[in-house]
Amino acid sequence: MSETSPPPVSVEVLVPEAMSIGVYANGFTCWYNRTDFTLDFLVHLPADPGHDEDGKPVLRQPVQVVTRVKFPPSMIFRLMQTLNDSMSNYEHQFGAIVPLGE
Repeated sequence: MSETSPPPVSVEVLVPEAMSIGVYANGFTCWYNRTDFTLDFLVHLPADPGHDEDGKPVLRQPVQVVTRVKFPPSMIFRLMQTLNDSMSNYEHQFGAIVPLGE
């Protein structure tokens, strides 16, 4: 009996029209529980001067979640690997990325 390989899979990515321009985000947060990793992509809104509970001045920085993506834990390594590969390719093509705050 000969073993046959499964046929190759061709993946076609379909982007709905409403999502075709993307969503801008200038921040993110990541959290997790036993079953999911959650990435919240954020937009920083205009800061609002205010006071804390002791009356001391503070600058409140509101952020708004513009999209939330949930991943099973089994996909996180692949996500990180893909981001790292993409960042390396970007830097090879356009030069080093300067991290925020530097």
